[in-house]
Amino acid sequence: MSVIIPDLQWYLEQSACKNISPRCPFATVQSCPRFYQSLSLLGDAGSTKIPEKEDKKLFKKWKCTPLWPITKEQATSISGYEDNHFWNFCPEVSFGRFDFFASDLDRYADEIDKDLAHSNLSKIKTTSDDWRWSWANIKPQHYSECPLYSVLLRLKTDINNRHEDIIDFKPNFHGIGLNINALIRKIKRRIKGKDV
Repeated sequence: MSVIIPDLQWYLEQSACKNISPRCPFATVQSCPRFYQSLSLLGDAGSTKIPEKEDKKLFKKWKCTPLWPITKEQATSISGYEDNHFWNFCPEVSFGRFDFFASDLDRYADEIDKDLAHSNLSKIKTTSDDWRWSWANIKPQHYSECPLYSVLLRLKTDINNRHEDIIDFKPNFHGIGLNINALIRKIKRRIKGKDV
């Protein structure tokens, strides 16, 4: 059984095979609740924290959306002694912190397990980029496999395809209104070739 090394080369190859963007187009705290939740939790696990005011604002934003996890099994989490288990993480955030695109990462339970694994890896002459040097188990994940990706993509498509009337026939002072914002958006989309 071959071991997948979910590094940048693997990730880019996955994207190329699927003919999609090399990296996740929603990989920001403003665009994806899983990206936000992953980054926020890493702040409690030794990484730089999101500033408290910004973190509270983002939490409030995402908590009231249908994209926020309903059950603990769906939620991004860190658990175990010394933060040994990272579950339901954004693979983009995992790569930024651990150099592997994975949704689940589990450290070795103790030094005995780690030493035994290292001994076996040395015997089979495993390369230094193999995740098993640091992790007992990981679940490689490309962003297209994330359960939120399709939902976010659909929401983006719906927003881009929203029909807006430039001229409104509604009772107002003159009887006809002009929606300047809709006109500007329509012109911008036409220039970009996205409007029919």
